[in-house]
Amino acid sequence: MMKNMMLLIGGLIAVLGYFPAASAADEQPGLQIINPAKSYGIQVGDTLSRRIVLDLPAGSTIAKAGVPLKGSKAEGIELVGVEVSESDSGNGRQYSLRLDYQVFASSAKPVVMRLPQASLKMSAQDGQESVLTIPQWPFWFSPLVVSSSGKAGINMQAQFRPPAVEVAKLHAWLGVCVCLVVSGLLALIYINADKKWLPFMGGAFAHAHRRIKRLKATPGSTKEAFYHMHAAFNQWYGGNCFAQDIDSFVQQNPRFGKSREDIARFFTSSNEQLFFGQAKDASEVIKELKQLSKQFRNCERGVA
Repeated sequence: MMKNMMLLIGGLIAVLGYFPAASAADEQPGLQIINPAKSYGIQVGDTLSRRIVLDLPAGSTIAKAGVPLKGSKAEGIELVGVEVSESDSGNGRQYSLRLDYQVFASSAKPVVMRLPQASLKMSAQDGQESVLTIPQWPFWFSPLVVSSSGKAGINMQAQFRPPAVEVAKLHAWLGVCVCLVVSGLLALIYINADKKWLPFMGGAFAHAHRRIKRLKATPGSTKEAFYHMHAAFNQWYGGNCFAQDIDSFVQQNPRFGKSREDIARFFTSSNEQLFFGQAKDASEVIKELKQLSKQFRNCERGVA
């Protein structure tokens, strides 16, 4: 009975001594290896971190070139990060080394993989060098898709249509934008078009401007151009309109008020050309009457 109890206690001690994950820390004083807390369910792209804490006596150091090289790869595992820090510890120095590994392996079924063995090169005060070996650390690698999953088509689930997007407000804004564009185009046409296919575009000065634009620069054409302009003034005035009637014309038609000086200039030019016979280049006269007829047409349309 006593012998069986001793065997049982010894077995429990052995089992409990196994769980702390025996490592080099148990073999060498001043060395502590902290492995990842999780050793199963590791998948591609996961990162595993090991931390190594080492106490060295005064004068001993870890060479910069004596730590594992970042970017090194071994069996689908890459060392993606190396961080070394040091601090005072009693009469010596304490070094803390962090190694970050990322798994890039692929497998059709769960397999046991190992973080690679690492070596630390140390230099003593007397110049002697030594190498500390950090053992491998095993873990279970789990694939994203195992080979026994079968054909994908068999396991496909029914597809659902995406929810409809509310577009009523978008249609309303689209209608507003279309109305603004159409209104702008109609306004440009109304201001600049010479034809009279739209309402309120066939005024007297619009008719005069269309006729004057077609005239060639000849002495006879200047008289015709003045005739069309006077006909437009007479139509707006409701009778014969002369230079002395300009103020009355502007009072009856306020939309021409901003162009009063140009109206007076037209009548002065008309009197000089038609009644006093002052010779003037026909091309200049036609050019001036084209500008005035367009300006008066804009006044007529209320856009001047």
